[in-house]
Amino acid sequence: MIGYQRRISFWHQNIVMLKYHNIFLLTLFGIMFFQMLGFGIFLKKSKISMAGLPPVHPALFKTAKAAMMLCWVALFIQASGLYDLTFFNNSHWPTIIAVAFFGIGCILQFISYINLGRNLKFGIPDKEEQRSSLLKINGIYRFSRNPMYVGFFFMTVAACLYVLNPLIWALALFSLTVHHVIVLKEEIFLKERFGDKWEAYTKKVNRYF
Repeated sequence: MIGYQRRISFWHQNIVMLKYHNIFLLTLFGIMFFQMLGFGIFLKKSKISMAGLPPVHPALFKTAKAAMMLCWVALFIQASGLYDLTFFNNSHWPTIIAVAFFGIGCILQFISYINLGRNLKFGIPDKEEQRSSLLKINGIYRFSRNPMYVGFFFMTVAACLYVLNPLIWALALFSLTVHHVIVLKEEIFLKERFGDKWEAYTKKVNRYF
């Protein structure tokens, strides 16, 4: 009965008036979604596929991507007031940090998409694409070797802080761990493909920060 009343109260509060941070998160989520959709359509019209060869087992690769997206969906559901997914009482500071992290993540992934342009690839390019692949070391890549992943990580941690749910934490931990392995595998490919140029780059720029 208490749980039922709690959910009724949650619905009432969010339907009457969404809080400012909810509106901000939903706006960012919408911008991110349409930006990714638009970029995907642009590449498709240019006959360029974003799908690369998985650097880890394909099932693990897809599962990690799905787990990360589920974390973002959970954040959207919580922010929109569709359902209360939290297991614990959410305090002020985790919410503020979550909003900041999600904003930072969206900005990083957007700038990364712009920098990569037609070279955007989730995974490793196939043999034909490898001949024309370029090593990105300018723009935001002067500060991080993997700014797009850093953006995704920020957004996933934001979901953990905003949706205080152990299941979301487990999904996030699994996804972040696998994506770190993916990054390491991709770096092996980059070392083989670009040799000394890659080695020089890694000495100047950190993997994440």
